[in-house]
Amino acid sequence: MSMLSSKRNQIIVAFILALALVMVYINFISPLQSEKLSKERLLIQKKQELDDLNKRSAGGGAIGAAEQVSLSQTRIHVPEEPDVEGLIREIRMLEVITKMSLASYNFEIGKASDVVSKAPTSSPAPAKESTTVTQVAPPMPSLAIPIKLNTTAKGDYAQIHRFLDELQTTNRLMQIDKLTFAVKGGAPVKLNALKREITVNVSVVSYYAPGLQKFFKNPLQVPYTKPAGKTNPVY
Repeated sequence: MSMLSSKRNQIIVAFILALALVMVYINFISPLQSEKLSKERLLIQKKQELDDLNKRSAGGGAIGAAEQVSLSQTRIHVPEEPDVEGLIREIRMLEVITKMSLASYNFEIGKASDVVSKAPTSSPAPAKESTTVTQVAPPMPSLAIPIKLNTTAKGDYAQIHRFLDELQTTNRLMQIDKLTFAVKGGAPVKLNALKREITVNVSVVSYYAPGLQKFFKNPLQVPYTKPAGKTNPVY
């Protein structure tokens, strides 16, 4: 009986030990292994995201096709270079359409160092009878740098209205900054009278974004038409 009792006790102890090991594995080892696998997957995911970001910052060929198309469209409206020649072509097209010539092309090209935006700051309310110290946040570089065109034109109301209307259809992003009119005094309005000439002073603003350069390996292409039968050293 003593031998049977001893074997039974050994079996019970072995079973309890095995059960304890199973409980330890379920409650401690298994969660740790699951957490380790989860963190390994997260680490791989973060590395992949970091590699994608590095590839995107390296050049346009590393980004997706949809993003490349979107950047190309943005480049048409806001190129990475001032491209004043392209702006002149757009303005000349407006002159031809509206039959209203501009007096001159006076461009003011902004620089990245000249255009900054203030970063938002917050300061605690000053206590009573205390000295307030104002902290100036460092300026943040602007993404789009303006190019301003100041010019004068003469035309009737229909021409000026057409010019402003067609300005919204140009490839380059342009907007009116300032607009003033001047009309010479004349006789009262009559039927079949000549159209009254209006002098308009206009300031048009376009933009360029140097930050787009890192997304394109090739420089901005400038289209031109080679003159036929003429010799020009520029071409």
